[in-house]
Amino acid sequence: MLNADEITEEIRNFLDALFIYHWTNSKDDLQKLIYINSSLIEKELAGNNYTKTALKKYYLAIEQSESSSKRHSEIREILPQISGIMLLREAIIEINKTQKNPIATMSFEDIKAEYGYLRVKLLENIKIRIVNKEYSDDILRNDPLEASQKKVDQYEDKFHEISNWLGYQYLTYKNTTFYKWLLNREHEDLIHSNILNLKDTIGDPREIN
Repeated sequence: MLNADEITEEIRNFLDALFIYHWTNSKDDLQKLIYINSSLIEKELAGNNYTKTALKKYYLAIEQSESSSKRHSEIREILPQISGIMLLREAIIEINKTQKNPIATMSFEDIKAEYGYLRVKLLENIKIRIVNKEYSDDILRNDPLEASQKKVDQYEDKFHEISNWLGYQYLTYKNTTFYKWLLNREHEDLIHSNILNLKDTIGDPREIN
């Protein structure tokens, strides 16, 4: 189990960049990932059971970068929206299951309200893109609202696909980021990182009354 203060800012930046690159498949994002990496980061990643899988996937991404341009890429601006929805959904599940709120800065009611708002906003965003013919998917020739939901489902599937490949979920919303490690499905860990104050010690999640 990793405590939040055991994850350095450099490691967080690396994990963020690695996930973003696998989402966008962009040469610019690949260069950012390479720039962020260092021998010190690699040593730290390799020495931890949670992060060493991510390091292996980084090496593989570099090896396959020449052929990666042929792979399907996703719109960069969509990832924060999908990631935010996933984070709030995880928080709702956690609260319902344990009565503990992993997002100390938000109430349960606020989390539920923000979750609904983000989903509606994403559907509207995608609907506009569909109307403007920014997608070429055959399934998006149907009713725009129905097609929007199908596209959201595709994005969520892609998010899970990348997460399973890298061994962690990149969950971020506003100033809160979590890394959910998927190495052990029976003991998944939700690691909190406060981006605004990286030196804060994160205590036990706040109980929901």
